[in-house]
Amino acid sequence: MFKDFETTKTHLTELAEIINKFKSEAVQLRLVELIFAGAGLAQGAAAPRQEIDTPAKAMKSKRKARTKPSPKADDGASTKKRTSSGNGAVATLVKIFEEGYFKQPRSIGDICAHCEINLARRIKPNEISGKLGRMVRDRQLSRAKNSDNQYVYTNA
Repeated sequence: MFKDFETTKTHLTELAEIINKFKSEAVQLRLVELIFAGAGLAQGAAAPRQEIDTPAKAMKSKRKARTKPSPKADDGASTKKRTSSGNGAVATLVKIFEEGYFKQPRSIGDICAHCEINLARRIKPNEISGKLGRMVRDRQLSRAKNSDNQYVYTNA
């Protein structure tokens, strides 16, 4: 098996200290495979490298892949525009827009205060700023700066 077992044992002891410094067992195993393959000691050294099953890989392979539901031909759901559920900050913003709240110029602080006082819905400015920007780009609203250098939004 080994020509000089004691020398090989000494070499392996020295290598063990270096290999054990790596925390990943997969890395340790791969290093040992490379060392034995380089020395011609590994069985099937010429065989292509197989993937090493680590615990993380084993867990990933057990998970089911999410699949998209197949669109139904007669349903027409794939061409239908998504509508909001009516519970979030954006849905509240759309609701007050449809009610005509933006007939007068309103700052984002005014919008949040209106929602909190009149609709009992606490909204943070960052929750609706994106939707306000989209509404400006879609020309549903227009915006300008007021005397306090803040943006105010009105109907376009």
